[in-house]
Amino acid sequence: MIKNKPTYISLFSSAGVGCYGFKIQDFECIATNEIVERRLNIQKINNKCRFKAGYISGDIKLDKTKQKIYDEIKRWQHLGNDRIDVIIATPPCQGMSVANHKKKSDEINRNSLVNESVEIIKKIKPRFFIFENVAAFWKTGCFSKTGEIVSIGDMITEELGNDYLFEKQVLNFKNYGSNSSR
Repeated sequence: MIKNKPTYISLFSSAGVGCYGFKIQDFECIATNEIVERRLNIQKINNKCRFKAGYISGDIKLDKTKQKIYDEIKRWQHLGNDRIDVIIATPPCQGMSVANHKKKSDEINRNSLVNESVEIIKKIKPRFFIFENVAAFWKTGCFSKTGEIVSIGDMITEELGNDYLFEKQVLNFKNYGSNSSR
């Protein structure tokens, strides 16, 4: 039985660097999702998840990928875990970053991937959620459910505002020992 340890799910997790703090604080990784297999392989080497099925490679827009996340949650429920403590999501930032001088005209579609995280948060109802991204994240445009272009912040507030209180702040990792401004 697995109980009494805090848990998390990581979305758009890349090589899992953003989850390192959770690991050193003894959180259990229920599931981690990344579309690029070689990035997910780094997470496997670092033993992020207790169970092999927790490493979920696939497009988060697909129902079959989301179902794998939900299946891992069910596994943990059977082991005595009452609910997910944290969902951390790091949606692609290329369309919002001031460092990307080669932005494409269709970046709104990539920016709108944040909607997938919001959908999962609404379904799972974790105790907390974290979106990690560039400084312009909250103000960047994405598609709403109705197809209108709205700011990501407005979309998150509209979709999750009845269930959560928000705290948002900009932290630059270079001020905390990182070699890059992020």
